[in-house]
Amino acid sequence: MRLLLSAINIIALSACATVPAGHTAVLLRASGVEREPLPDGEHFIGPLGMDELYDLQAQEQSEDLDALSADGMMLEAHASVLTFHPVPAEVVALAREVGPDYYRTLVSPVVRSTLRRGLAAFRADALDTPGIGRAEAEVTDETARCLRPYHLVFDSITLRTLRIAPLSESYQAVLETGVKEQEAISARQLPELARQHAEERRSEARGIAEAHALIAPTMTPQNLTDLANQAWSKLLTAASTNVEVRPNAQPYVLEIEP
Repeated sequence: MRLLLSAINIIALSACATVPAGHTAVLLRASGVEREPLPDGEHFIGPLGMDELYDLQAQEQSEDLDALSADGMMLEAHASVLTFHPVPAEVVALAREVGPDYYRTLVSPVVRSTLRRGLAAFRADALDTPGIGRAEAEVTDETARCLRPYHLVFDSITLRTLRIAPLSESYQAVLETGVKEQEAISARQLPELARQHAEERRSEARGIAEAHALIAPTMTPQNLTDLANQAWSKLLTAASTNVEVRPNAQPYVLEIEP
């Protein structure tokens, strides 16, 4: 008797389905998919029925995406966020045409394909913050258009850490190109810098020549003798100077450290 009751309970439990809030269920029978989905709550589906749950709320998935830019750069977008959800009124059609694993079989491949086509329209140097925003909008619109016939709404894509792949040959080419561009810019600036430096030297030379032209008329032998005598007088009267008399063959006045 107990075994019979246990068997009855097991059959009864297997004949029921629980649909959580925010979800719906599609009922599968031997004859096919039922026309109407099951709303949230408890439902008796019979021992031969089977239910598949579908989340009607906005769902998020994180993906590492890659693509080529218009100038051939390998781009990486790590931890990009995709947001989507099924159309509630079309869940039965989604179950019949795609199945419950619709993200892996449909959403992810379409997003990757659309992203590659979208980024292929941009040069790598155009993917700054505004450029990434335009790319996200274009990829979102195109992905939504592709997925809507399959009873799915694609809400948005957020491209995170979009950059040129650092280990790719294209990344090295970008670095080398940047160095060459800087060298080319510097080379174009060299003649102008040389002209500026030459003009500074010419101005300096003109100033020295003008100073010499003013001093030259005063450089007579008498003036030079007077200046020499003044210098000797200052030296001899300095507090730190000791005077020694030497033979004529040697300097007759020396400055001695105290």
